Amino acid sequence: MGRKADVHTDIRQRAVLALRKALKAASPGIDLDAKGYTTSYADNLVPSVTPADFERELRQGSGDELARKFRAAHSSSALAVNCFGPFKRNPHDLRMCGDRNFASLHFEKKCPTGLRGTPPNLDVLIEKSGHVVGIESKCTEYVSRHTARFSPSYERNIRDARRESGWFQEMLRLIREPRAYAWLDAAQLLKHAFGLMHCFPNRRLTLLYLYWEPRNADDYPLFEEHRREVRALAERIGDARVALEAMPYNDLWLSWDEAGPPWLRNHVQDLRARYAVTIR
Repeated sequence: MGRKADVHTDIRQRAVLALRKALKAASPGIDLDAKGYTTSYADNLVPSVTPADFERELRQGSGDELARKFRAAHSSSALAVNCFGPFKRNPHDLRMCGDRNFASLHFEKKCPTGLRGTPPNLDVLIEKSGHVVGIESKCTEYVSRHTARFSPSYERNIRDARRESGWFQEMLRLIREPRAYAWLDAAQLLKHAFGLMHCFPNRRLTLLYLYWEPRNADDYPLFEEHRREVRALAERIGDARVALEAMPYNDLWLSWDEAGPPWLRNHVQDLRARYAVTIR
C-alpha cells in the first residue's frame, strides 16, 4: 500500500511541476515560489480574464481562496476562473449541459443545504429561468485518496423530498463504506446536490463535475480509475432530481472549438497553453 501511495504522490508532484512550467512559459516575467505559487493572484490569470470578473465573489466565498490557494499554478479555483471568467460578461455565449443563452454566471456560489454549518461553495454557478448548472472544478486534488465524511445532521435532519433521492441513498452507502471511492470526492458532490435541491426546488438542475487531466492521461492507470469512479457514481445516482454530468476540461475546450463565437477560440488557445500539459 505504501508503495502505491508513493507512486500516486509522484504522479501528483509531476503534474504540479508540469503546470508550473506551463505558467512560466505563458507568463515568463512572473515570479513563482518553490511550491509554484505566484506573488499576486492576478499573475495566475490567462489574458482574457481580469480581476473584475471574479474578485468580489471570491472574497465573499467561504474558503478565502485569493489569500493563498488561488495563487497556485495547480489551483482548481484559478482553473475554473480562467476557464469561465470571460463568460461573466458574456453568459449568453456559454453552451453547457445541452443548453445555451444563460442569463448569469457566479463564482464561489454558496448553496446552503438547509442544515447548520458552512454551506457548500460551488466553483461556478450558471443559470437561466429554466435551468441551473452548478460546477465543481478539480485540478490535481483527486490524485490523492479520499474518505467520505458527513455530519450526522445530513442523515438525521434532511426530511424533505431529498431523502427519497438517489443522492441520499448513495450518501447512506458512503456512511457505511466511506472508502468506496478512492479518488473521487463523492461526498463533496453529494453535498452540492443537496444544496442545489434546497436552493432551487422548482428548477431543472445539473451538477457538472469538471476535472483536469494531462494530455497523456492514458499513460497512467490512475486517471482511468478516477473516470471509472465518476461513471459509477452517475450510475448509482440514476435519474435524479439533480442530473450529474462529468467531463475533463480538455473535452469541454474541444466542444468550444467546434461551436462558439470567434473570441472563444482565442480564449481556448490561452487555456491550452496553460493547462494542456504532458506529465513526465
